[in-house]
Amino acid sequence: LQKTKADRGRAFCPLLLVLLLLFLLLLFPLSGAAASPEPQTGFSLHPPYFNLAEAARISATATCGEDPGSARPRPELYCKLVGGPIASTTGHTIQGQFCDYCNSGDPNKAHPVTNAIDGTERWWQSPPLSLGLQYNKVNVTLDLGQLFHVAYVLIKFANSPRPDLWVLERSVDSGRTYLPWQFFAHSKIDCWEQFGTDANMPITKDNDVICTTEYSRIVPLENGEVVVSLVNGRPGAKNFTFSPTLREFTKATNIRLRFLRTNTLLGHLISKAQRDPTVTRRYYYSIKDISIGGRCVCNGHAEVCRAKGPENLFQCECQHNTCGESCDHCCAGYNQKQWRPATAERTNECEVCNCHGHATDCYYDPDVERQSESLNIHGVYEGGGVCINCQHNTAGVNCEKCIQGYYRPYNVPVEAPHGCMPCSCNPENTNGCEEGTGRCFCKSNFQGENCERCAEGFYNFPFCQRIPIYPISTPRPEASTTAAEIKGCECNPVGVVSEICDFQGKCLCRFGVDGPKCDSCSSGFYSFPACQGKSPPSHPPSIPDYCNEWIL
Repeated sequence: LQKTKADRGRAFCPLLLVLLLLFLLLLFPLSGAAASPEPQTGFSLHPPYFNLAEAARISATATCGEDPGSARPRPELYCKLVGGPIASTTGHTIQGQFCDYCNSGDPNKAHPVTNAIDGTERWWQSPPLSLGLQYNKVNVTLDLGQLFHVAYVLIKFANSPRPDLWVLERSVDSGRTYLPWQFFAHSKIDCWEQFGTDANMPITKDNDVICTTEYSRIVPLENGEVVVSLVNGRPGAKNFTFSPTLREFTKATNIRLRFLRTNTLLGHLISKAQRDPTVTRRYYYSIKDISIGGRCVCNGHAEVCRAKGPENLFQCECQHNTCGESCDHCCAGYNQKQWRPATAERTNECEVCNCHGHATDCYYDPDVERQSESLNIHGVYEGGGVCINCQHNTAGVNCEKCIQGYYRPYNVPVEAPHGCMPCSCNPENTNGCEEGTGRCFCKSNFQGENCERCAEGFYNFPFCQRIPIYPISTPRPEASTTAAEIKGCECNPVGVVSEICDFQGKCLCRFGVDGPKCDSCSSGFYSFPACQGKSPPSHPPSIPDYCNEWIL
């Protein structure tokens, strides 16, 4: 019985181990997700990462085996810091050093910079310092062709040590200007003296540019690597969509490796050694592979990005009614709200403008939104969409009104394509007509149901000119020094003489015209205002001599 219990105990222990292993396996994916740059994107969409270097255009300021001025081939001797293989198909030993020649004219000895991104074991190599100490400073630049988010840069070096002093830089304006991404130095002193920053400081902000001494040691003498993570380890790594600073920090159109100083064995580049080609021919840069993990900048509005067009540029397959290479603006007709990048909590989808079917495009106006003047498709005055080029004789922020000279009858919906009817008014006399009824709006000098006569104070339809007002001087002696009294003559202008009326406002009728307002023909005359009939006297009537009346 005791043996049976022991056997059971031994059998139970492996079972516990299996259960523990299963438990750890269940935990592993969760921990892996937590370590990813963006574990939970929520409503924000993002395309997958891929190697941006494969499609990049790469260049170098100097290459071994090429004349720097003309790029013509030229043989250049170099030697490795480490010894070569005992039986080598290329190269030879000089004073115990394994040496060979670079020559861009010989495919077997050429080391162009394109080797660094072709995925083979071939490598790019810079000229050795035996040709001049100016080759300490060499740039390798990758033109990505467009804007990307970059998560990491991995560099595999070839037959030389990793650089002693250099800068990883980025450009967001197609190479016109560059900003540092990370500094690399041999010592803490170099970090401070060369770059003005402390060495190996912890990252506390999403856009911290650090200086590290980790990758500038002399060993390994060849096949070393440098891994630069631009996302992991930063505060916003787990919430990439919520960190605009990190999103901006990882953007790049161009990436530049700006090498400043080769790595050397201790004392090799003292003043005497700098003049010894057997020493300086061993110092140069070489890169076997550059990998750049990145993805299209789609602002959270696309989960697919494909190369398109003759230039093979990558373009986001935008969602959420967004458009553009990077889904960086709202599509035509979808500007009711201001464009925004998607976040984990909100898609920030672009909303269609409410133009009632009378326009296909619109623009966003913050002032219109602030004044609540734009009606959205839900019937709420929210957003700032303003319709462009309203059709069907419509106008307004939402194409909700008829243009001048047109009106929409009652019970005709605003969406009706032919709802705006022309006003039945003379445009010379009116300022359009009333919505719903079509009643004419008369200009100030017209009146009537259809504005068919002159308004009060105007005459001579259809011109309807304003009746003039003349200053009439009073004959009173005691008022001779005062301002003239102004009176309006209420006379028919076609029936009066040029003086129109006297100082008392009495109309002065022309010959053949009579009436208080000179608006009818005198006895024996007919057809006002012509008033034809008797022959006119030899002298027209004159203004009565009222001064004589005052004298009397």
